[in-house]
Amino acid sequence: MINFRAFAAGLAIALCGAIAPAQYNNATIGGVVYDPGGAVVVDAAVTIRSQETGYLKAVQTGTDGTFLFPATPVGSYQLVVEKAGFSRYVQGGITLAVNLVAHVPVTLRVGDVNQQVTVSADAELVNTQSASVAQVVDRQRIVDLPLNGRQPQALLFLAAGALDETGKYCLVNCQGGVYPGEQDANVGGGGPRSVNFQMNGAGHNDTYLNTNLPFPNPDAVQEFAVQTDNLSAQYGLGAGAVVNIVTKSGTNQLHGSAFEFVRNGAWNARNFFAQKQDTLKRNQYGGSLGGPILKHRLFFFGTYQGTPIRMAAQGRISFVPTAVERAGDFSAIPTQLKDPASGAPFPNNQIPTSRFSVPSLALLAKIPLPNGTNGQLTYGGPKVVQNDHQWLAKIDYLSGKHQLIASFFWTRFSEPPDIAAGNRNILSADNSGNRVTIKNLAINHTYTMSSSTLFLTWFGWDSQTGGSLSGAPFSFPDIGVHIAAPTPSELVVSVPGFFSISTNHRGNFDRGDYTVREDLTMQRGSHEIHIGGEAVRVRNDLVNTFTMSGQFTFGNQLTGNNLSDFFLGSASRFLQGGGEFKNLGGTLWSLFFQDNWRLTPNFVLNFGVRWDPYFPYTEEKGRVPCFAPGQKSAKFPNAPAGLIFGGANHDPDCPAASGSEANVWNFGPRLGFAYRIGSSGSTSLRGGVGIYYTPPGNHDSNGLVDTAPFGPRFDYSGNISFVDPFASIGIPNPFPAQYGPNLPGPSATFTLPVSVYGYIQRNWHMPELATWNLTLERQFAKSWVGRISYDGNKGTYLASGALGFRESNPAVYIPGASTKANTQSRRLYPQFGSVGLFSSDNNSHYHAMKLNIERHFSRGFSILANYTWSKMIDDFGNSGTTNPFSRHFDYGTSNDDVPHLFHFSAVWQIPQTSLRGVAGGLANGWGLTGLSTWRGGFPFSVVSGTDNSFSGVGLDRADYIGGNPSLDSGRPHGQLIAQYFNTAAFAPNAIGTFGNSGKNILRGPRFFGADLGLLKTNKITDRVSSQFRAEFFNVFNNVNFNLPNANVSSASFGQITSAGDPRILQLALKLQF
Repeated sequence: MINFRAFAAGLAIALCGAIAPAQYNNATIGGVVYDPGGAVVVDAAVTIRSQETGYLKAVQTGTDGTFLFPATPVGSYQLVVEKAGFSRYVQGGITLAVNLVAHVPVTLRVGDVNQQVTVSADAELVNTQSASVAQVVDRQRIVDLPLNGRQPQALLFLAAGALDETGKYCLVNCQGGVYPGEQDANVGGGGPRSVNFQMNGAGHNDTYLNTNLPFPNPDAVQEFAVQTDNLSAQYGLGAGAVVNIVTKSGTNQLHGSAFEFVRNGAWNARNFFAQKQDTLKRNQYGGSLGGPILKHRLFFFGTYQGTPIRMAAQGRISFVPTAVERAGDFSAIPTQLKDPASGAPFPNNQIPTSRFSVPSLALLAKIPLPNGTNGQLTYGGPKVVQNDHQWLAKIDYLSGKHQLIASFFWTRFSEPPDIAAGNRNILSADNSGNRVTIKNLAINHTYTMSSSTLFLTWFGWDSQTGGSLSGAPFSFPDIGVHIAAPTPSELVVSVPGFFSISTNHRGNFDRGDYTVREDLTMQRGSHEIHIGGEAVRVRNDLVNTFTMSGQFTFGNQLTGNNLSDFFLGSASRFLQGGGEFKNLGGTLWSLFFQDNWRLTPNFVLNFGVRWDPYFPYTEEKGRVPCFAPGQKSAKFPNAPAGLIFGGANHDPDCPAASGSEANVWNFGPRLGFAYRIGSSGSTSLRGGVGIYYTPPGNHDSNGLVDTAPFGPRFDYSGNISFVDPFASIGIPNPFPAQYGPNLPGPSATFTLPVSVYGYIQRNWHMPELATWNLTLERQFAKSWVGRISYDGNKGTYLASGALGFRESNPAVYIPGASTKANTQSRRLYPQFGSVGLFSSDNNSHYHAMKLNIERHFSRGFSILANYTWSKMIDDFGNSGTTNPFSRHFDYGTSNDDVPHLFHFSAVWQIPQTSLRGVAGGLANGWGLTGLSTWRGGFPFSVVSGTDNSFSGVGLDRADYIGGNPSLDSGRPHGQLIAQYFNTAAFAPNAIGTFGNSGKNILRGPRFFGADLGLLKTNKITDRVSSQFRAEFFNVFNNVNFNLPNANVSSASFGQITSAGDPRILQLALKLQF
């Protein structure tokens, strides 16, 4: 094992003289200078000048006639080439985009240097200089395309192979995601939460979940690039993609904007399942201002946006007890109900009301009778009150050999909970209460030591503070449940297939990270060499009442039906914990070497290596459990055998930091090539292979602190009393005595059975993705570029945390002797309850063909369209490992597999007419913009909804019993939502099995969304204009249904009960100068 201090010292020594221009917020421009006969010109003077700021750089061509300007700020440039005996060459209109290498071939004419040859042309559109594949989202698209919520990060999904899974894997108000605009992007089969976001060269990631922090508003973003394939060794910490955001800067001319965007529910169509239109009222207002402090040298830019949102309660659908069921008559249920205490049947499915549970009756008093057929209740959810404010300030200093850029981004979001108090329907309880403040500081310094040597330094800091707010109007003890609960409390009750009650809990967090990156670049002959490294210091302090109030699930049909289980107060699962109290910290270290070697004028070889050693995050208070069956802890002698501990004075077989060992041999070689076919620069063939690593989100370590004796969590399955769960289990109530935070001494006591919510695999490995890619790119006509590529990757050591832990202590099925009540005694280790393993031994395979066509903005028109045809297979379960005795049981079509994915966007400035005056004012200045996504449906599995495997896991799949499981997806909407697939083809799994239906054998509804923008710009003066905008989201009002209920045991099995947004109208007015 490598000594950590020795590694840190070595890194510091390596970085003292090492800075390289990984193009996190810059671009590169280079080329070759030829004479009229095609020979290279040596020692020609080459100068570039920014047309916005006057920034100037100069180099001379080398012995091979090449020149290179790395680490150049993005923008529009003029290129000048001078050499005695040749006319002066001037080329304007060269646009440099973030992360891209612009290649400009120059042919000089023989003549006097005082003569000038002027060319107006951009750099070559086809990438002939690098194997890297990237999609730039330019300023025109960011400002002009219709953006719902004015969130530029949504344009990430314009990149080929970029799949939006935000609604598939919960984020906001789920697993700690805290901010609207956090999104789950799966790019090129890299898996969810595998994208590294950078803003102005500094990390812009929520390292708790490995997702993005919110982007600034569109008027503040210059552009961003999505790098998807063949990344150079400078880039890491995200196996799927790297997104580099560049915010706007000041220029030599004062420029800015003022805007207001308005949405009103009265303008919108009605959601398919809603009884009426929504009542949303949202105003987004603000402005921006940028300009010079000292011309050609010092510039400023700033922006503000405010967003208040108000919306009345929206429609929801649940299935609730009827009046006769509340009177004890369950004869409408075809299944014979039985008494869970004795096993005897209830005659005619009549249950004496005297048997009804007191807490259940108290909740039923807060639940209305159905207002539809089959127990359906349509009702209003919580009202929405949200406020969002964001500021950005940026300074650019450009002088001689120094560039200094500093930006500070601040945003605050708040959403007080709508508490369902009084006589309100408890099903409308709000679980969205939240408040959070995010700050991001980025500083970037570039020092040009010579024309062939540059030093760059990046420093970044981001902070996220805030937490969730409770929306519970009362607590479980208030309705007769004999447990403790904190104040404010939380209510979580689930009756699968019928209804659920979910309020939020009180929580506070303070998390973020620091980033230092130092790099060196050197131009040595035909080699462009990069050497450098970075360090990211991650921290997360958490005080959270999660699970302290208790959670109940009535989902194993102890009576034969989940609803009657609820009436009797016979819960299938009860969970209560001591809270989550965490102090986590750690550092991600990286070193890299990259050489871009021009072997011939037409062939560039990119090769390098990146080292991403993994040193586990450290729980700073030593709250670290390990599960090692049979081993006895010396640190806490009263712990049951099998539970040992890390931290200070740790048990020998439990690593101190987080229960896992350092994983330092993470070397990621990168090899790529770019071949320029022919001399015109219109065609290139590029390809490469590489290995990439993704660090874990520190959310996955929450389970460490959720285990006795720190914040113990008790998780029981079986027949558990709603009134007195601990008494029915047979143990004394451990709360409130064991509420955290607890840092006990050696005499700590343990209540058996002990549940281990999550422990980390001792030899946990950083997830690894090996990728390969081949791309053919061709320019046709003046502004069009087409690209076809094959992409493949193989995921190894993939982590289970994002989709659920693997159960390490399942119950063993014993034919004829297994009941829900004896689940605990049948577990592999009866002194333990559920034991969740955070593992890194999953695998995936991905193959894709991508077609991409782009018309760069020219003559007022641009298009970007792409199609991805792909297949992805893995061995993840849908919500964790389905069969804990066989991981191969979950091998099959990935949850992330969407074979067909199409993106389209266009910006069109409608040509001007020759009209003048009032007629010209009305006829001219119009524009149309639009974007669209079409994709196939997400796959899904049919689940049993009951623990017929008697494993205590509860993820059994259904049995397939014959017939075609699919139905025609082109049927009328009414038929689709009533029965999306053939429910008769499935039944609950046979006793003692995990179900014979395959993983993800069905596919959900397809998605089609099209947004349209109509723009009218009126010129007020030469530099001032106003713009009116009408934006239509889902302009065709297409109904995009969500996944159906795939639970065989549910009353709504096979039905679809929700859909995406209908057509939405947004109006706006902008002033621009």
